[in-house]
Amino acid sequence: MTSFSIRLDRGVRARMRDGVEIGTVIVRPDSDGQFPAIVAYNPYRTLTSVKSEYCDAEYNHRWDGPSWFAEHGYAVVYFDVRGTGNSGGSTQSIYSATEQRDAYEMVEWIARQPWCDGNVGMWGMSYGGVVQWQVGTQKPPHLKALVVGSSNDTVYGDWVYPGGSIRPYMFDTFSPLMTADNFAPPDPEIVGERWAEMWQERLDNNVPWGIDWIRHPLDDGFYTSRSLQPDYSRIAVPTMLWSGWADCYPTPILRAFANLSAPKRAFIGPWDHDWPEMAVPGPRIEFRSEMLKWFDRWLKGIDNGVTDEPPLNLYVRTWSAPRELARMMDEGRWQAETEWPPARMQPITMYLGNDGALAAGVPPAPAQSSYEYDPTVGITSGIYWGGGVIPWAMPLDQRADELKSLTYTSAPFETDTEVTGGPEVVLYVSSTAESGYMHVKLCDVAPDGTSKWLTDGGLLLSHRASHTRPEAVVPDTIYELRIKLKYVAYIVPAGHAMRLSVASADFQNAWPAGAPAVHTLHRGRTHPSHIRLPLAPDNAPRLPPPRLSPSPRREPTDMDYTGATHTITHDMVNDSVTVELERLSGALPNSRTERAAFGQSRAQREARSRYTVSRKNPANAHMRAEHVYTIHRPEHEIRIEANESLVSDTDCFRFQSRVEIQVDGKTHFVKSWRASRIRMLD
Repeated sequence: MTSFSIRLDRGVRARMRDGVEIGTVIVRPDSDGQFPAIVAYNPYRTLTSVKSEYCDAEYNHRWDGPSWFAEHGYAVVYFDVRGTGNSGGSTQSIYSATEQRDAYEMVEWIARQPWCDGNVGMWGMSYGGVVQWQVGTQKPPHLKALVVGSSNDTVYGDWVYPGGSIRPYMFDTFSPLMTADNFAPPDPEIVGERWAEMWQERLDNNVPWGIDWIRHPLDDGFYTSRSLQPDYSRIAVPTMLWSGWADCYPTPILRAFANLSAPKRAFIGPWDHDWPEMAVPGPRIEFRSEMLKWFDRWLKGIDNGVTDEPPLNLYVRTWSAPRELARMMDEGRWQAETEWPPARMQPITMYLGNDGALAAGVPPAPAQSSYEYDPTVGITSGIYWGGGVIPWAMPLDQRADELKSLTYTSAPFETDTEVTGGPEVVLYVSSTAESGYMHVKLCDVAPDGTSKWLTDGGLLLSHRASHTRPEAVVPDTIYELRIKLKYVAYIVPAGHAMRLSVASADFQNAWPAGAPAVHTLHRGRTHPSHIRLPLAPDNAPRLPPPRLSPSPRREPTDMDYTGATHTITHDMVNDSVTVELERLSGALPNSRTERAAFGQSRAQREARSRYTVSRKNPANAHMRAEHVYTIHRPEHEIRIEANESLVSDTDCFRFQSRVEIQVDGKTHFVKSWRASRIRMLD
């Protein structure tokens, strides 16, 4: 295979239909001729971090991937969302229609460049994955393939309001981060003398993105215009997907895989929210070669056999003791599958029985259990995928939460048993309140009693029929609730049991419901509350395991992950629980918080949040968060501080955002925004 020398250009700007110029970094073969192109974009100020040289042992796909792919005959283009990074214009809303149209234009602009042969693909994870759905549905003529990683396919249900309840992460981490970043200046070494003018346009026009999430509490057009669901047929180009079980998005990635009709391939590892070469837990894989095969097939037309391989590469986990920091290596095995969910899995119905039993067979005699709503349940849940302190805040031993929940436990399994697919829980519930939140966890219980989180799901009672039209609960009326749990692939060892716990809160991942309540769970023949589990004996026939090469990157250790704290305290006097998060510069390996790959800029970040829920007054929850982004340059120091709060009471939610910018220690800019909404049975 030919290996090209490369050239890197940071100063090329693309003019959009309205005259706004989009900042790019382009890494391509330093050779005559035309090459296929790969494009990626996000608002995370990445253009100065892309490097022209890399080391396999420290490989980070975000910054090193463009050079590696340029060596293999591709032009790679990164660009900043308008109003962010080194792009012109302004931004008032995440994934806006303007941003989506820019991306369409960028694909076609790249295809017209003299160094491009007209074949364009995309890659990206998280934000950079969601936007690929948005571009793909617009069908730019020269877009030929996607590699979508670690992303949602429905912005409302997978990200902002899972189960209809606000995700605290949106306001303890993401909103203040993006407010600070979106009010930061472009880099004068990239954009030249216009940097101050471009910055002023942002200061005059940018708006914190968190405002929209308060103004849109239901799954309305704001979210559907940004989501792939429900019409997957809008994606017509070949698509490769990936995520990991310690991440927030294996369910939407597998859901997209199951529903896409275009050529497709997927990898679901044990990983957190990171690229497969460097994610934890391991095993990490040589993923760039897998992407290369995909792009070679669909952008270069090389018949390399990738379409003959089983399309789904699935890591099936098994027992390892839970802990706060993600394990460096998880227990389990790789399996090749032809479909999702695997047809070999056989759904089994297990009923919630008397005396805390969970068993297949005939529903037990009618019975019921009542419990008082406790908004502090969720201490051991962790923060789904680690949130603002990833890869910390993983689920712990669940027994502390189970003491405050209704629990139903199976008999120990006699043989190793695989559960792979999407469990669904059906509960028959009544309540003394007009609404509430129901949360269920499925756990692996070891012989010593340790309870390990496997998957979960939650739903507002008022959203039982729809996320667009909440309906009040009639007190003491029994309702059927169907709660789909996140997908899972796991081997329950012989001698272990499975446990289903039912509670009315998961406060680190779902904002507390507002009304005090006593909930009653009904079970038995009349109201057969149950879980449907996709089970198969571990010795059921399987395909040969996939042949995946290990990552070239060095193996990580626990000592690589410092600079973050995750603290939970219980105020005994006020009967409240507080979660505090802190992340400082350098809290992740290879973070770009100290120095960019290009130029003289250095940056530091400080992020803190404090979130309190009250057992006495569940409606009264409050969160305060800050993100400080400081840019050091020889000629100046710019400090952008975003302070935000989200407060709820019995009547409403109130959000406030404030930006203060100092240049060389003197106040340069201050502005505040407020948004509020009434509670809508949440």
